[in-house]
Amino acid sequence: MRRLTILLGAAMALTAQARADDRFCSGVGFADTPALVVGRIKAEAGKVRFAKNGDAKNACPSAAPACQDKAYLVAGDLVVLGAKRGDFICVDYDNGKGDRGGWLPASAIEPAPLVADPAGWAGKWSRVEAEIRIDETDGGLQAQGSATFGALDPARVKRGAVNSGEFSGALTLKDGQAGFTDKDADPKNPDASCRLRFARAGGALFVRDNMQCGGMNVSFSGFYQRAK
Repeated sequence: MRRLTILLGAAMALTAQARADDRFCSGVGFADTPALVVGRIKAEAGKVRFAKNGDAKNACPSAAPACQDKAYLVAGDLVVLGAKRGDFICVDYDNGKGDRGGWLPASAIEPAPLVADPAGWAGKWSRVEAEIRIDETDGGLQAQGSATFGALDPARVKRGAVNSGEFSGALTLKDGQAGFTDKDADPKNPDASCRLRFARAGGALFVRDNMQCGGMNVSFSGFYQRAK
């Protein structure tokens, strides 16, 4: 738990100079944090509303009534943590239709307990247009995944414009977080090849990739549930 607290602190402290003036939260990408950090809405926080994005006409995100959004989370909800701005932190959460990015008050979030046992990772995981299978072996965890972009669009399917991607190999697992780098990656430029970060918390598998794991717009990033 101490390491999780440190990671959460690192994520919340990620006010990188390059993003010092960024008041727009569209979600949490692979490059936004050094590790995939998962937070949980505190039990005592109750209903926690998102804050609106900032622009030239307002001072959002802030606790001002004009900055309050209608969307909210409740105690126990899980979020992926990104950059912090003032008292707010950029997060991703699953609204049932996919990821949604937005600002939440950092004080309402605590580290989420992660699943460190490899057995808790094993199985088949899915989200819209993506599936990942994780197997526990004597050598650790092995994963393989496939994803598409446009497979649900009849027009794209008809004209053969569905893009796809896949990955396969070992995961490096430590304290409920894991990483994957393509075995053929150039050590001097690993981000030119497929890389993924994983975390396990609650009933979900959280994934972020570097957009190098398939065709154009193909991504494994998202919230995965166990496939039925």
